[in-house]
Amino acid sequence: MNDMDYIISELIAILLVIGIPVGLLIFFIVSLVNFCRTPKDHPKYRGRKTAFIVSAVLLGLLITLIIGFMVLLTSSLNHM
Repeated sequence: MNDMDYIISELIAILLVIGIPVGLLIFFIVSLVNFCRTPKDHPKYRGRKTAFIVSAVLLGLLITLIIGFMVLLTSSLNHM
């Protein structure tokens, strides 16, 4: 049973490390395309604009998190 717990925990880790960034990137691209193709007088324009802003903020947070992790990693390697 211990091996099964290890496999499940590894699958969850892979999903978190790969799945969330890929999902955010797909969400950003889809919302960007939907926002650009919608005319300004369309009723869904405001909702798609909001979805685009939310996806851009989430992608920005992810990029900031990755850059912060890289800065901490290089700082720790320099002080070894």
